Amino acid sequence: MIGVFHLLAQALAGFAGAMLLPAAIALATGERRSAAVFLVVAGLIGFLAGAAHFALRGRRRNLDRVAGYVLVVAIWVVPPLLAAIPIMRIADVGYVTALFEAVSGYTTTGASALKAIAPLGFSGIFFRAELQWIGGLITLLTVVAIISPSGLGGIPRVPIGTSVDSRFNRLGDTLRRVTIAYMTITVACAGFLLATDIPPFDAVCLALSTVSTGGFMPMEGNLSAYDSSFAEVIIAVFMLIGATSIIWHRMVLEGRWSMAAKHRESYWMIGMALLATLLYTVAFAVGRSDAPAFSFFDSLRDGFVSGASLVSTTGFEAHTGGIGALPLPIVLLFAVIGGCALSTAGGIKYYRIGGMLTLSLQELRRLVYPHSIRTARLGSAFYDIAQMKSIWSSIIVGLFVIVAATLLIAASEPNFDGALTAAIAAFSNMGPLYSTDWPAPDVWPAYADFSVFAKLVMIVTMVLGRIEVLVLLGALNIAYWRS
Repeated sequence: MIGVFHLLAQALAGFAGAMLLPAAIALATGERRSAAVFLVVAGLIGFLAGAAHFALRGRRRNLDRVAGYVLVVAIWVVPPLLAAIPIMRIADVGYVTALFEAVSGYTTTGASALKAIAPLGFSGIFFRAELQWIGGLITLLTVVAIISPSGLGGIPRVPIGTSVDSRFNRLGDTLRRVTIAYMTITVACAGFLLATDIPPFDAVCLALSTVSTGGFMPMEGNLSAYDSSFAEVIIAVFMLIGATSIIWHRMVLEGRWSMAAKHRESYWMIGMALLATLLYTVAFAVGRSDAPAFSFFDSLRDGFVSGASLVSTTGFEAHTGGIGALPLPIVLLFAVIGGCALSTAGGIKYYRIGGMLTLSLQELRRLVYPHSIRTARLGSAFYDIAQMKSIWSSIIVGLFVIVAATLLIAASEPNFDGALTAAIAAFSNMGPLYSTDWPAPDVWPAYADFSVFAKLVMIVTMVLGRIEVLVLLGALNIAYWRS
Protein backbone atom coordinates (compact mmCIF):
# COMPACT_ATOMS: atom_id res chain seq x y z
CA MET A 1 0.00 0.00 0.00
CA ILE A 2 3.04 2.32 0.05
CA GLY A 3 2.46 3.09 -3.61
CA VAL A 4 -1.17 4.03 -2.93
CA PHE A 5 -0.25 6.47 -0.16
CA HIS A 6 2.55 7.96 -2.25
CA LEU A 7 0.32 8.67 -5.27
CA LEU A 8 -2.54 9.85 -3.05
CA ALA A 9 -0.15 12.30 -1.38
CA GLN A 10 0.87 13.64 -4.79
CA ALA A 11 -2.78 14.01 -5.80
CA LEU A 12 -3.58 15.89 -2.58
CA ALA A 13 -0.59 18.16 -3.12
CA GLY A 14 -1.95 19.04 -6.55
CA PHE A 15 -5.40 19.53 -5.04
CA ALA A 16 -3.97 21.94 -2.47
CA GLY A 17 -2.26 23.86 -5.26
CA ALA A 18 -5.54 24.07 -7.16
CA MET A 19 -7.14 25.82 -4.15
CA LEU A 20 -4.73 28.71 -4.59
CA LEU A 21 -6.60 29.81 -7.72
CA PRO A 22 -9.93 30.51 -5.95
CA ALA A 23 -7.92 32.08 -3.13
CA ALA A 24 -6.32 34.46 -5.62
CA ILE A 25 -9.72 35.27 -7.12
CA ALA A 26 -11.07 35.93 -3.63
CA LEU A 27 -8.24 38.38 -2.94
CA ALA A 28 -8.75 40.10 -6.30
CA THR A 29 -12.49 40.54 -5.71
CA GLY A 30 -12.23 41.62 -2.08
CA GLU A 31 -13.58 38.38 -0.62
CA ARG A 32 -11.04 38.29 2.19
CA ARG A 33 -12.89 35.79 4.36
CA SER A 34 -13.12 33.33 1.47
CA ALA A 35 -9.46 33.88 0.64
CA ALA A 36 -8.48 33.06 4.22
CA VAL A 37 -10.59 29.88 4.17
CA PHE A 38 -9.06 28.63 0.93
CA LEU A 39 -5.52 29.45 2.03
CA VAL A 40 -5.90 27.73 5.41
CA VAL A 41 -7.46 24.58 3.93
CA ALA A 42 -4.88 24.50 1.12
CA GLY A 43 -2.10 24.89 3.67
CA LEU A 44 -3.38 22.04 5.83
CA ILE A 45 -3.82 19.71 2.85
CA GLY A 46 -0.40 20.68 1.51
CA PHE A 47 1.18 20.02 4.89
CA LEU A 48 -0.39 16.55 5.16
CA ALA A 49 0.59 15.70 1.59
CA GLY A 50 4.15 16.90 2.15
CA ALA A 51 4.47 14.99 5.40
CA ALA A 52 3.26 11.80 3.72
CA HIS A 53 5.64 12.33 0.79
CA PHE A 54 8.72 12.75 2.98
CA ALA A 55 7.69 9.91 5.28
CA LEU A 56 7.44 7.55 2.30
CA ARG A 57 10.51 8.81 0.46
CA GLY A 58 12.92 6.00 -0.32
CA ARG A 59 10.37 3.28 0.42
CA ARG A 60 9.59 0.67 -2.21
CA ARG A 61 6.45 1.67 -4.09
CA ASN A 62 4.60 -1.33 -5.47
CA LEU A 63 1.24 -0.92 -7.15
CA ASP A 64 -0.42 -4.21 -8.03
CA ARG A 65 -3.90 -4.56 -9.48
CA VAL A 66 -5.85 -4.45 -6.19
CA ALA A 67 -3.68 -1.60 -4.92
CA GLY A 68 -4.63 0.25 -8.11
CA TYR A 69 -8.29 -0.27 -7.28
CA VAL A 70 -7.72 1.02 -3.74
CA LEU A 71 -6.01 4.09 -5.22
CA VAL A 72 -9.01 4.76 -7.48
CA VAL A 73 -11.42 4.54 -4.53
CA ALA A 74 -9.21 6.74 -2.33
CA ILE A 75 -8.70 9.38 -4.99
CA TRP A 76 -12.47 9.65 -5.52
CA VAL A 77 -13.37 9.70 -1.82
CA VAL A 78 -10.71 11.74 -0.01
CA PRO A 79 -10.55 15.02 -2.05
CA PRO A 80 -14.32 15.74 -1.86
CA LEU A 81 -14.23 15.23 1.91
CA LEU A 82 -11.64 18.01 2.08
CA ALA A 83 -13.23 20.21 -0.62
CA ALA A 84 -16.44 20.34 1.41
CA ILE A 85 -14.69 22.31 4.17
CA PRO A 86 -14.27 25.62 2.29
CA ILE A 87 -17.75 25.29 0.76
CA MET A 88 -19.21 24.78 4.23
CA ARG A 89 -17.43 27.82 5.63
CA ILE A 90 -18.10 30.15 2.68
CA ALA A 91 -21.75 29.23 1.99
CA ASP A 92 -22.51 28.84 5.72
CA VAL A 93 -24.24 25.46 5.30
CA GLY A 94 -24.03 22.12 7.05
CA TYR A 95 -21.24 19.69 6.26
CA VAL A 96 -23.54 17.17 4.53
CA THR A 97 -24.88 19.87 2.19
CA ALA A 98 -21.34 21.08 1.51
CA LEU A 99 -20.20 17.50 0.90
CA PHE A 100 -23.09 17.00 -1.53
CA GLU A 101 -21.93 20.10 -3.42
CA ALA A 102 -18.28 19.01 -3.41
CA VAL A 103 -19.02 15.45 -4.53
CA SER A 104 -21.42 16.73 -7.18
CA GLY A 105 -18.72 18.97 -8.59
CA TYR A 106 -15.88 16.46 -8.31
CA THR A 107 -17.90 13.70 -10.01
CA THR A 108 -19.02 16.21 -12.71
CA THR A 109 -22.64 15.63 -11.71
CA GLY A 110 -23.63 19.28 -11.45
CA ALA A 111 -26.43 18.84 -8.89
CA SER A 112 -26.59 21.72 -6.43
CA ALA A 113 -27.94 21.43 -2.90
CA LEU A 114 -27.57 25.16 -2.29
CA LYS A 115 -30.68 27.32 -2.31
CA ALA A 116 -28.65 30.04 -4.07
CA ILE A 117 -25.07 30.33 -5.31
CA ALA A 118 -24.71 34.05 -4.56
CA PRO A 119 -23.25 33.42 -1.05
CA LEU A 120 -20.35 31.54 -2.69
CA GLY A 121 -19.05 34.71 -4.32
CA PHE A 122 -16.72 34.69 -7.30
CA SER A 123 -14.18 32.45 -5.59
CA GLY A 124 -16.71 29.81 -4.53
CA ILE A 125 -18.36 29.73 -7.95
CA PHE A 126 -14.96 29.31 -9.61
CA PHE A 127 -14.05 26.59 -7.10
CA ARG A 128 -17.15 24.60 -8.07
CA ALA A 129 -16.24 24.86 -11.75
CA GLU A 130 -12.64 23.97 -10.97
CA LEU A 131 -13.79 20.91 -9.00
CA GLN A 132 -15.66 19.71 -12.06
CA TRP A 133 -12.62 20.20 -14.28
CA ILE A 134 -10.38 18.33 -11.84
CA GLY A 135 -12.96 15.56 -11.58
CA GLY A 136 -13.06 15.23 -15.36
CA LEU A 137 -9.27 14.94 -15.45
CA ILE A 138 -9.28 12.35 -12.65
CA THR A 139 -11.93 10.40 -14.57
CA LEU A 140 -9.70 10.17 -17.62
CA LEU A 141 -6.55 9.38 -15.63
CA THR A 142 -8.07 6.61 -13.53
CA VAL A 143 -9.80 5.00 -16.51
CA VAL A 144 -6.79 5.17 -18.85
CA ALA A 145 -4.07 4.34 -16.32
CA ILE A 146 -5.77 1.78 -14.05
CA ILE A 147 -9.23 0.61 -15.11
CA SER A 148 -8.59 0.20 -18.84
CA PRO A 149 -5.35 -1.84 -18.50
CA SER A 150 -7.10 -4.19 -16.04
CA GLY A 151 -10.08 -4.67 -18.36
CA LEU A 152 -12.45 -4.16 -15.43
CA GLY A 153 -16.05 -3.55 -16.42
CA GLY A 154 -15.28 -4.49 -20.02
CA ILE A 155 -13.54 -1.15 -20.65
CA PRO A 156 -11.34 -1.57 -23.77
CA ARG A 157 -7.66 -2.20 -23.08
CA VAL A 158 -6.20 0.70 -25.01
CA PRO A 159 -2.81 1.93 -23.73
CA ILE A 160 -2.15 5.61 -24.29
CA GLY A 161 1.29 5.94 -22.78
CA THR A 162 4.65 4.74 -24.04
CA SER A 163 5.99 1.30 -23.26
CA VAL A 164 8.05 1.54 -20.08
CA ASP A 165 9.00 -0.94 -17.40
CA SER A 166 7.96 0.93 -14.26
CA ARG A 167 4.25 1.30 -13.64
CA PHE A 168 4.95 4.55 -11.84
CA ASN A 169 6.71 5.87 -14.94
CA ARG A 170 3.76 4.74 -17.04
CA LEU A 171 1.38 6.55 -14.70
CA GLY A 172 3.51 9.67 -14.97
CA ASP A 173 3.60 9.44 -18.74
CA THR A 174 -0.16 8.94 -18.86
CA LEU A 175 -0.68 11.91 -16.55
CA ARG A 176 1.37 14.13 -18.82
CA ARG A 177 -0.26 13.07 -22.09
CA VAL A 178 -3.85 13.14 -20.87
CA THR A 179 -3.43 16.39 -18.93
CA ILE A 180 -1.91 18.21 -21.91
CA ALA A 181 -4.72 17.05 -24.21
CA TYR A 182 -7.39 17.91 -21.63
CA MET A 183 -5.94 21.36 -20.98
CA THR A 184 -5.64 22.06 -24.71
CA ILE A 185 -9.31 21.30 -25.28
CA THR A 186 -10.26 23.45 -22.28
CA VAL A 187 -8.19 26.42 -23.47
CA ALA A 188 -9.71 26.11 -26.94
CA CYS A 189 -13.23 26.11 -25.49
CA ALA A 190 -12.47 29.09 -23.25
CA GLY A 191 -10.91 30.94 -26.19
CA PHE A 192 -14.00 30.52 -28.35
CA LEU A 193 -16.30 31.55 -25.50
CA LEU A 194 -14.19 34.64 -24.78
CA ALA A 195 -14.80 35.68 -28.39
CA THR A 196 -18.53 35.91 -27.63
CA ASP A 197 -20.41 38.42 -25.49
CA ILE A 198 -20.16 36.23 -22.38
CA PRO A 199 -18.26 37.90 -19.50
CA PRO A 200 -14.68 36.55 -19.16
CA PHE A 201 -15.23 35.04 -15.71
CA ASP A 202 -18.35 33.21 -16.86
CA ALA A 203 -16.62 32.08 -20.06
CA VAL A 204 -13.80 30.43 -18.11
CA CYS A 205 -16.19 28.75 -15.66
CA LEU A 206 -18.39 27.52 -18.51
CA ALA A 207 -15.33 26.12 -20.32
CA LEU A 208 -14.29 24.20 -17.20
CA SER A 209 -17.80 22.78 -16.82
CA THR A 210 -18.32 22.05 -20.52
CA VAL A 211 -15.15 20.09 -21.23
CA SER A 212 -15.61 18.05 -18.06
CA THR A 213 -19.28 17.44 -19.00
CA GLY A 214 -20.32 18.87 -15.65
CA GLY A 215 -23.51 20.86 -15.14
CA PHE A 216 -22.69 23.77 -12.82
CA MET A 217 -23.58 27.20 -14.16
CA PRO A 218 -21.62 30.26 -12.97
CA MET A 219 -24.93 32.05 -12.43
CA GLU A 220 -28.54 31.28 -11.58
CA GLY A 221 -30.51 30.18 -14.62
CA ASN A 222 -29.55 28.61 -17.93
CA LEU A 223 -27.67 29.40 -21.13
CA SER A 224 -30.44 31.62 -22.49
CA ALA A 225 -29.44 34.25 -19.91
CA TYR A 226 -26.36 35.05 -22.02
CA ASP A 227 -28.45 35.63 -25.17
CA SER A 228 -25.65 34.31 -27.41
CA SER A 229 -26.47 31.73 -30.08
CA PHE A 230 -22.80 31.42 -31.00
CA ALA A 231 -21.84 30.59 -27.41
CA GLU A 232 -24.56 27.95 -27.17
CA VAL A 233 -23.34 26.21 -30.32
CA ILE A 234 -19.73 26.30 -29.05
CA ILE A 235 -20.77 24.78 -25.74
CA ALA A 236 -22.76 22.05 -27.52
CA VAL A 237 -19.78 21.14 -29.73
CA PHE A 238 -17.38 20.92 -26.81
CA MET A 239 -19.87 18.90 -24.78
CA LEU A 240 -19.75 16.32 -27.58
CA ILE A 241 -15.95 16.48 -27.62
CA GLY A 242 -15.89 15.82 -23.89
CA ALA A 243 -18.24 12.85 -24.25
CA THR A 244 -16.30 11.13 -27.05
CA SER A 245 -13.29 8.88 -26.48
CA ILE A 246 -9.90 10.49 -26.00
CA ILE A 247 -8.45 7.59 -27.98
CA TRP A 248 -10.58 8.67 -30.93
CA HIS A 249 -9.41 12.26 -30.43
CA ARG A 250 -5.82 11.08 -30.64
CA MET A 251 -6.50 9.09 -33.81
CA VAL A 252 -8.06 12.13 -35.48
CA LEU A 253 -5.30 14.56 -34.42
CA GLU A 254 -2.58 12.17 -35.59
CA GLY A 255 -4.31 11.68 -38.94
CA ARG A 256 -4.94 7.96 -38.47
CA TRP A 257 -8.17 8.18 -40.41
CA SER A 258 -8.59 4.47 -41.14
CA MET A 259 -8.40 3.63 -37.43
CA ALA A 260 -10.59 6.58 -36.49
CA ALA A 261 -13.22 5.44 -38.99
CA LYS A 262 -13.39 2.03 -37.29
CA HIS A 263 -13.89 3.52 -33.83
CA ARG A 264 -17.64 3.00 -33.97
CA GLU A 265 -18.39 3.95 -30.36
CA SER A 266 -17.74 7.65 -30.93
CA TYR A 267 -19.85 7.60 -34.10
CA TRP A 268 -22.68 5.85 -32.27
CA MET A 269 -22.55 8.51 -29.57
CA ILE A 270 -22.57 11.35 -32.11
CA GLY A 271 -25.38 9.63 -34.01
CA MET A 272 -27.47 9.36 -30.85
CA ALA A 273 -26.76 13.03 -30.14
CA LEU A 274 -28.09 13.91 -33.61
CA LEU A 275 -31.16 11.74 -32.96
CA ALA A 276 -31.76 13.53 -29.66
CA THR A 277 -31.26 16.84 -31.50
CA LEU A 278 -33.94 15.89 -34.02
CA LEU A 279 -36.38 14.86 -31.31
CA TYR A 280 -35.82 18.05 -29.32
CA THR A 281 -36.05 20.22 -32.45
CA VAL A 282 -39.44 18.73 -33.31
CA ALA A 283 -40.62 19.11 -29.70
CA PHE A 284 -39.53 22.75 -29.54
CA ALA A 285 -40.93 23.59 -32.98
CA VAL A 286 -44.31 22.10 -32.09
CA GLY A 287 -44.34 23.77 -28.68
CA ARG A 288 -43.51 27.16 -30.21
CA SER A 289 -45.88 26.93 -33.16
CA ASP A 290 -47.98 29.75 -31.70
CA ALA A 291 -44.93 31.93 -30.88
CA PRO A 292 -43.85 33.83 -34.04
CA ALA A 293 -40.83 35.25 -32.19
CA PHE A 294 -39.13 31.84 -32.45
CA SER A 295 -37.99 30.56 -35.85
CA PHE A 296 -37.25 27.00 -36.88
CA PHE A 297 -33.53 27.75 -36.57
CA ASP A 298 -34.06 28.78 -32.95
CA SER A 299 -35.65 25.39 -32.30
CA LEU A 300 -32.84 23.65 -34.18
CA ARG A 301 -30.17 25.46 -32.14
CA ASP A 302 -31.92 24.75 -28.86
CA GLY A 303 -32.44 21.14 -29.97
CA PHE A 304 -28.73 20.75 -30.71
CA VAL A 305 -27.76 22.15 -27.31
CA SER A 306 -30.30 19.98 -25.48
CA GLY A 307 -29.39 16.84 -27.45
CA ALA A 308 -25.66 17.28 -26.86
CA SER A 309 -26.27 18.08 -23.20
CA LEU A 310 -28.41 14.97 -22.67
CA VAL A 311 -26.16 12.47 -24.47
CA SER A 312 -22.99 13.87 -22.85
CA THR A 313 -24.69 13.84 -19.40
CA THR A 314 -23.73 17.50 -18.93
CA GLY A 315 -27.16 18.91 -18.12
CA PHE A 316 -26.91 22.43 -19.56
CA GLU A 317 -30.23 23.77 -20.78
CA ALA A 318 -30.79 26.22 -23.63
CA HIS A 319 -33.84 27.48 -21.78
CA THR A 320 -35.86 26.56 -18.69
CA GLY A 321 -37.22 23.04 -18.96
CA GLY A 322 -35.31 22.33 -22.16
CA ILE A 323 -34.26 18.80 -21.23
CA GLY A 324 -37.79 18.04 -20.07
CA ALA A 325 -39.28 18.75 -23.51
CA LEU A 326 -39.18 15.01 -24.27
CA PRO A 327 -41.08 12.31 -22.33
CA LEU A 328 -39.36 11.29 -19.11
CA PRO A 329 -38.73 7.60 -20.10
CA ILE A 330 -36.87 8.67 -23.27
CA VAL A 331 -34.75 11.17 -21.37
CA LEU A 332 -33.92 8.61 -18.66
CA LEU A 333 -32.90 6.04 -21.30
CA PHE A 334 -30.46 8.48 -22.92
CA ALA A 335 -29.09 9.43 -19.49
CA VAL A 336 -28.56 5.83 -18.37
CA ILE A 337 -26.61 4.98 -21.53
CA GLY A 338 -24.46 8.12 -21.22
CA GLY A 339 -21.42 8.77 -23.44
CA CYS A 340 -18.29 6.94 -24.54
CA ALA A 341 -15.86 4.91 -22.50
CA LEU A 342 -12.55 6.75 -22.00
CA SER A 343 -14.39 10.07 -21.77
CA THR A 344 -15.64 12.35 -19.00
CA ALA A 345 -19.31 11.47 -19.64
CA GLY A 346 -21.27 9.34 -17.20
CA GLY A 347 -23.66 6.45 -17.74
CA ILE A 348 -23.24 2.82 -18.76
CA LYS A 349 -21.32 3.83 -21.93
CA TYR A 350 -21.93 2.97 -25.58
CA TYR A 351 -19.02 0.52 -25.62
CA ARG A 352 -20.93 -1.76 -23.29
CA ILE A 353 -24.20 -1.31 -25.19
CA GLY A 354 -22.32 -2.20 -28.38
CA GLY A 355 -20.93 -5.33 -26.77
CA MET A 356 -24.41 -6.43 -25.68
CA LEU A 357 -25.85 -5.85 -29.16
CA THR A 358 -22.93 -7.67 -30.80
CA LEU A 359 -23.38 -10.71 -28.56
CA SER A 360 -27.15 -10.70 -29.12
CA LEU A 361 -26.73 -10.63 -32.91
CA GLN A 362 -24.16 -13.40 -32.71
CA GLU A 363 -26.55 -15.58 -30.74
CA LEU A 364 -29.30 -14.91 -33.27
CA ARG A 365 -27.01 -16.08 -36.08
CA ARG A 366 -26.37 -19.30 -34.19
CA LEU A 367 -30.07 -20.09 -34.36
CA VAL A 368 -29.54 -20.52 -38.11
CA TYR A 369 -25.88 -21.58 -38.14
CA PRO A 370 -25.35 -23.31 -34.79
CA HIS A 371 -21.78 -24.43 -35.58
CA SER A 372 -20.53 -21.18 -37.11
CA ILE A 373 -17.52 -19.43 -35.61
CA ARG A 374 -17.50 -15.66 -35.94
CA THR A 375 -15.43 -12.99 -34.25
CA ALA A 376 -17.45 -10.69 -31.99
CA ARG A 377 -16.52 -7.15 -32.96
CA LEU A 378 -17.95 -3.68 -33.42
CA GLY A 379 -15.78 -1.69 -35.79
CA SER A 380 -12.23 -1.99 -34.46
CA ALA A 381 -13.41 -3.20 -31.04
CA PHE A 382 -13.19 -6.95 -30.40
CA TYR A 383 -15.19 -8.61 -27.64
CA ASP A 384 -14.00 -11.85 -26.06
CA ILE A 385 -15.87 -13.99 -23.55
CA ALA A 386 -14.03 -12.47 -20.57
CA GLN A 387 -14.96 -8.96 -21.67
CA MET A 388 -18.58 -9.88 -22.23
CA LYS A 389 -18.80 -11.37 -18.74
CA SER A 390 -17.26 -8.21 -17.33
CA ILE A 391 -19.65 -6.02 -19.32
CA TRP A 392 -22.70 -7.93 -18.11
CA SER A 393 -21.42 -7.88 -14.52
CA SER A 394 -20.86 -4.12 -14.69
CA ILE A 395 -24.31 -3.43 -16.13
CA ILE A 396 -26.10 -5.68 -13.65
CA VAL A 397 -24.27 -4.15 -10.69
CA GLY A 398 -24.94 -0.66 -12.04
CA LEU A 399 -28.66 -1.34 -12.40
CA PHE A 400 -28.69 -2.79 -8.87
CA VAL A 401 -27.16 0.46 -7.57
CA ILE A 402 -29.84 2.50 -9.36
CA VAL A 403 -32.64 0.33 -7.95
CA ALA A 404 -31.19 0.43 -4.43
CA ALA A 405 -30.70 4.21 -4.58
CA THR A 406 -34.25 4.68 -5.88
CA LEU A 407 -35.77 2.69 -3.03
CA LEU A 408 -33.66 4.46 -0.41
CA ILE A 409 -34.45 7.94 -1.75
CA ALA A 410 -38.15 7.06 -2.12
CA ALA A 411 -38.20 6.12 1.55
CA SER A 412 -37.68 9.75 2.52
CA GLU A 413 -39.06 11.64 -0.50
CA PRO A 414 -42.74 11.82 -1.51
CA ASN A 415 -42.61 10.73 -5.18
CA PHE A 416 -41.29 7.45 -6.65
CA ASP A 417 -40.81 8.89 -10.15
CA GLY A 418 -38.78 11.69 -8.65
CA ALA A 419 -36.71 9.21 -6.63
CA LEU A 420 -35.97 7.15 -9.76
CA THR A 421 -34.99 10.27 -11.71
CA ALA A 422 -32.76 11.48 -8.88
CA ALA A 423 -31.07 8.06 -8.64
CA ILE A 424 -30.38 7.95 -12.38
CA ALA A 425 -29.21 11.57 -12.30
CA ALA A 426 -26.72 10.69 -9.55
CA PHE A 427 -25.50 7.42 -11.09
CA SER A 428 -25.16 8.88 -14.60
CA ASN A 429 -23.60 12.04 -13.15
CA MET A 430 -26.19 14.32 -14.72
CA GLY A 431 -27.56 16.28 -11.78
CA PRO A 432 -29.65 18.85 -13.72
CA LEU A 433 -31.69 15.94 -15.12
CA TYR A 434 -33.72 15.93 -11.90
CA SER A 435 -33.89 19.67 -11.37
CA THR A 436 -35.19 20.56 -14.84
CA ASP A 437 -38.78 21.72 -15.25
CA TRP A 438 -40.59 18.44 -14.55
CA PRO A 439 -43.49 18.47 -12.02
CA ALA A 440 -44.07 21.27 -9.54
CA PRO A 441 -41.51 21.67 -6.69
CA ASP A 442 -44.07 20.51 -4.13
CA VAL A 443 -44.19 17.18 -5.98
CA TRP A 444 -40.44 16.85 -6.59
CA PRO A 445 -38.52 18.68 -3.86
CA ALA A 446 -35.33 20.47 -4.89
CA TYR A 447 -31.96 18.96 -3.97
CA ALA A 448 -31.66 21.64 -1.27
CA ASP A 449 -34.83 20.31 0.35
CA PHE A 450 -33.71 16.66 0.39
CA SER A 451 -33.37 15.08 3.79
CA VAL A 452 -29.91 14.39 5.16
CA PHE A 453 -30.41 10.70 4.50
CA ALA A 454 -31.43 11.28 0.87
CA LYS A 455 -28.42 13.55 0.36
CA LEU A 456 -26.09 10.86 1.72
CA VAL A 457 -27.63 8.29 -0.63
CA MET A 458 -27.12 10.69 -3.54
CA ILE A 459 -23.49 11.27 -2.49
CA VAL A 460 -22.72 7.56 -2.43
CA THR A 461 -24.51 6.99 -5.75
CA MET A 462 -22.60 9.82 -7.45
CA VAL A 463 -19.28 8.34 -6.36
CA LEU A 464 -20.28 4.80 -7.35
CA GLY A 465 -21.34 6.07 -10.76
CA ARG A 466 -17.85 7.48 -11.28
CA ILE A 467 -15.50 4.83 -9.90
CA GLU A 468 -17.11 1.79 -11.58
CA VAL A 469 -18.77 -0.31 -8.86
CA LEU A 470 -16.61 -3.32 -9.76
CA VAL A 471 -13.54 -1.27 -8.79
CA LEU A 472 -14.93 -0.89 -5.28
CA LEU A 473 -15.67 -4.61 -5.09
CA GLY A 474 -12.14 -5.35 -6.28
CA ALA A 475 -10.66 -3.02 -3.66
CA LEU A 476 -12.67 -4.81 -0.96
CA ASN A 477 -11.43 -8.26 -2.01
CA ILE A 478 -11.30 -10.20 1.26
CA ALA A 479 -8.81 -12.81 0.02
CA TYR A 480 -6.34 -10.07 -0.93
CA TRP A 481 -6.48 -8.36 2.46
CA ARG A 482 -6.18 -11.66 4.31
CA SER A 483 -2.96 -12.39 2.42
